[in-house]
Amino acid sequence: MSLPERLGRLQRVERLGVGGFATVWLYHDAELRSDVAVKALAENWAQRIDVRERFLEEARILRQADSDHIVRVYDIGEVDGTPYFVMTYADLGSLADVLERERRLPVPTVLDLVRQAGAGLSVLHEQGVVHRDIKPQNLLLRSGGSAGPRLLVADLGVAKAMLHASGLTQVVGTPAYMAPEQATGIGIDIRADVHALGAVTYQMLTGALARDGSIGELLHATLPPPPSSLADLPSAVDDVLLRALEPDPEDRWPDVASYVAALRAALPSQTPGVQDQLTLWHVPDRTAADGTALAPPSPGPLWPTVLISLLTFVAAFALAYVLFTTLR
Repeated sequence: MSLPERLGRLQRVERLGVGGFATVWLYHDAELRSDVAVKALAENWAQRIDVRERFLEEARILRQADSDHIVRVYDIGEVDGTPYFVMTYADLGSLADVLERERRLPVPTVLDLVRQAGAGLSVLHEQGVVHRDIKPQNLLLRSGGSAGPRLLVADLGVAKAMLHASGLTQVVGTPAYMAPEQATGIGIDIRADVHALGAVTYQMLTGALARDGSIGELLHATLPPPPSSLADLPSAVDDVLLRALEPDPEDRWPDVASYVAALRAALPSQTPGVQDQLTLWHVPDRTAADGTALAPPSPGPLWPTVLISLLTFVAAFALAYVLFTTLR
């Protein structure tokens, strides 16, 4: 459904994207002078109690997660029977947008993004949540000032709270990044997210997918080529990444933190150059419905401001002249 022009003090700008279960809209908060994203459950699913509960559960998880690297939920509501929640707006789009422009990313950039994604995932894991669908499209980017962009883990629509679920057996995820055990329907744990983050890292460093097949093919998954055979990388990174991508979860890194630490130890790090950052973090064009996080509107022309300033100066000068001649 199309959300109304106004939600309280929020003014609708345009649609950001449409998914199978929800639509995301861009709204502007005039009082706080900031943009927010509003996610609304698709109208055809709003009457399904199970889907509705999963949608609301996502909002609860995001609300409870206290991390600078997870999308924040600010408010929740309902319009004509359709629930929605207000969340962080990612003005730089997603990691998928970056990878469409840049086949490979500089090593320092990869390390920084993996560190941020790992920080967000670790908070979710501490709360008993497995994301289960980590991929570039679900890693959003927001302007972060001189420190560079801030990565936000998003889209927990397929996540379940492990403390409130018995088995985690539903097959959900994206084959190029999901762990093989997700295709079997057996119970999964946080090592599935370790695998997915490893697959995203592999793509950022090599420009290639770790695996490219159907969910059924995951049942017979094997390790991809060593990353150092596809890009100019030290051989030490091979052991780290391939361990994250092991088909058997027992052979993987036990958690995200240990994987991130090992990756940082295996890869040389330096600060990316200014030009690299300008190229990588190009703000995407505004579009209507392709799912890309849209850039804020460009500022208007400067001449009204200049004219007002000039008139103010002339008026002040004239007043000073009158006072001066009067006092004489």
